[in-house]
Amino acid sequence: MNTSNIKNYKPKDFAELTGISVKTLQRWDREGTLKANRTPTDRRYYTYDQYLQF
Repeated sequence: MNTSNIKNYKPKDFAELTGISVKTLQRWDREGTLKANRTPTDRRYYTYDQYLQF
């Protein structure tokens, strides 16, 4: 996956990139471990900066 031109990731793509499951990302969002950003329609997404911090 080429990450140089992608700014935002869907949970599935972010999970693939980091090697963890989507369910873990959802749990971490609920627990505050790794908070997801939200679209106006309340969908989760993650940023490249979050990937770098991870």
